[in-house]
Amino acid sequence: MSEDEETIPGDEIETEDSASEEAPSPELSEDAATIEQLQLERDTYLSDLQRIQAEFDNFRRQAQKRQSDLTEHAASGIVEKLLPILDACEAAIHQGATDVQPIQMSLLETLQTNGLAVTGVEGEEFDPDHHEAVIHEPCEETETPIVYEVMRSGYTWNGRTIRPAMVRVKG
Repeated sequence: MSEDEETIPGDEIETEDSASEEAPSPELSEDAATIEQLQLERDTYLSDLQRIQAEFDNFRRQAQKRQSDLTEHAASGIVEKLLPILDACEAAIHQGATDVQPIQMSLLETLQTNGLAVTGVEGEEFDPDHHEAVIHEPCEETETPIVYEVMRSGYTWNGRTIRPAMVRVKG
């Protein structure tokens, strides 16, 4: 060995190795801190993305519901405007004009396939949501009031009453 080279005794070498194992190098602790910070950032971005995605799904559902409600409301408005035509057909049939019956049936069938339902059938139980009682006659035979006579048909559009039936009630 030359004089320029220093010799390190064996004990000193082990001590340096054991010291380096116990205290992490500053480079490794910076990397761990960076990794931890990146993981926190990733988790924050993921939670933000999930929240925004949930909000967008809610917005889309609300927009679809608004659109369907608007379409249904527009259709019910058209149907309400057609009710006087149905009333005129019904009155003509009661007066003996049988020529009008095919037109009335065709119009009713078309509207019924799209959500129209006729209310106010004689013999059914009185329901204030679907019937408007113009005349009420007491009757001891039945406990619940029933529709005895229909003076004007009522209609519902997709379950919503657009015009109650004008009826005479017994019971």
